Amino acid sequence: MPTFRVAGVQMAVSPALDENLPRILDHIKTIDADIVLFPEMSLTGYHGDFSDQAARAAWRAVATACRQHYRAAIVGTGCMQDGATYIQSRIYDGEGELLGTHEKIVPTSGDRDFCQPGHELRLFEYRGIPFGCLICNDMWVTPGCGPYPDPRLAYHLGRKGARIIFHAVNSGSSAVHVPYHESNLTLRAMESRVYIVTANAADPNGPVNCATGVVSPEGEWLVRCPRDGDQTFAYDLPIE
Repeated sequence: MPTFRVAGVQMAVSPALDENLPRILDHIKTIDADIVLFPEMSLTGYHGDFSDQAARAAWRAVATACRQHYRAAIVGTGCMQDGATYIQSRIYDGEGELLGTHEKIVPTSGDRDFCQPGHELRLFEYRGIPFGCLICNDMWVTPGCGPYPDPRLAYHLGRKGARIIFHAVNSGSSAVHVPYHESNLTLRAMESRVYIVTANAADPNGPVNCATGVVSPEGEWLVRCPRDGDQTFAYDLPIE
């Protein structure tokens, strides 16, 4: 059966774009995979105080790296458009072309201090494989992090035909959230019969509260990185 190699990067995310960009470019260069997933806002830093001009220049650098190394990447970033700020994942293919973007649909109450919610749940395709993207709270709508109904976005991506959901995360190290976050990954993968590929941002305060890795459509962790510090993985998914 043909395989599709996915990779994820658990990396410390600096508030400074110029510290994050070289590390992202190095991972695109060195990780052997069809597509590499980076954490939520791993490029600009997790805040709204970033330069739109610098972010756009960094996007061009990411696109160039993808083209040079024939490697697709999903990079978390802040994005300013139409006078509003969004938390975004940008998907570049192996030619450096922008396949599309996903804007975080269910930002937390803390996120809403600087960003607006996205409005569209999109399906993408790369090398014949349909997939979707979610960002952190989009997946699990954590209790206490915002008074929102759960739109069950993973379920709707499954209904649209996604085979993989790429889940970019920056969820911190509060241990109380570990069971909730990880049970959500396994149950939602089972419900929609999808692979969930997840990459969290490393936290200097302790182990992350959701592991970086891959969950199968049967709800099993196929690969799960250590929770501490910077980690990477690559895994071959058997996709028909």
